[in-house]
Amino acid sequence: MLYDGIIKCVLYSLRVCLILILLQNKWVFTVINFVLIAFIFLLFSSSYELVELIDILFYFCFFYLFIGLLLWIIKGGFFDAITYSFRRVANRTTKNSDYMDDFEEKPLPSKFFKRKNVNFFLFQGSAMLLTLLILLAAYYY
Repeated sequence: MLYDGIIKCVLYSLRVCLILILLQNKWVFTVINFVLIAFIFLLFSSSYELVELIDILFYFCFFYLFIGLLLWIIKGGFFDAITYSFRRVANRTTKNSDYMDDFEEKPLPSKFFKRKNVNFFLFQGSAMLLTLLILLAAYYY
């Protein structure tokens, strides 16, 4: 009885590790996204036309590109000077000086994200944008 529980726990851990390894591959995640788009298209489409598939693909593409570009701007350091200035002003104007004494040691917004996360969103959005452009070309020509 105890061995059955241990075996189930080990098998579950192996499945979770396998899933995490697969999701770290950007191509596997791209395929998962396209399968999800196809599933949504088949499930919610009233008439199976190419325009509706293009619409659904646009929503996914817009989401990934918007998040990717926002993270790219943050990672590039655009908000670092603004954040540092606000922390400095808040440190000087506050009556309790111990409250924000370590404002220079706090990480800036560009340090919160890894370049890998930014590249992931940009790659997913770019792959969907390329597919979207191909489908638009097929629709109009």
